[in-house]
Amino acid sequence: MSYCINCGMKLSDGVRFCTGCGTPVPSAGATEVSPPQQEIKVEQRQAAPAAATVQGVVTPPPAGSRYAPMSTGGFIGIFLLMLIPIVNLILLIVWACGGCRKVNQTNLARAMLVLMLIGIVLTVLLTLVAGLFLGSLGGLDGIKDSLLDRAMETAGE
Repeated sequence: MSYCINCGMKLSDGVRFCTGCGTPVPSAGATEVSPPQQEIKVEQRQAAPAAATVQGVVTPPPAGSRYAPMSTGGFIGIFLLMLIPIVNLILLIVWACGGCRKVNQTNLARAMLVLMLIGIVLTVLLTLVAGLFLGSLGGLDGIKDSLLDRAMETAGE
């Protein structure tokens, strides 16, 4: 009786391949191999070393950079310019297209243009709804006449 040289399984005589792992068995003239000794592996679990916390260093952009934040006075100045009716639209379009030095100012102009467009769309929709509502009541004159008629009827009783 012999043992497989790969997996250590007992092999019967005359077998050419191991039935456990399929390894070819050496010819009969070969010496018998004793079963391999299994090593006892002792696993020692150790706590993972604490990762060193590296804090990123945030470097503020230089003062003249495009990415330097706008000052509070800059924001107030922009909002005051937005109070002038035609100038505000022209300035917002110029700033939104990149005609300014600061990225913050470009983004603010784009946001204000979007809000302005939303306001215009809502105003148009509400005007149409109010027009349809008043049209079905005969306009403002029709509403005034119906209210006066009701008031006269209640006063005459």
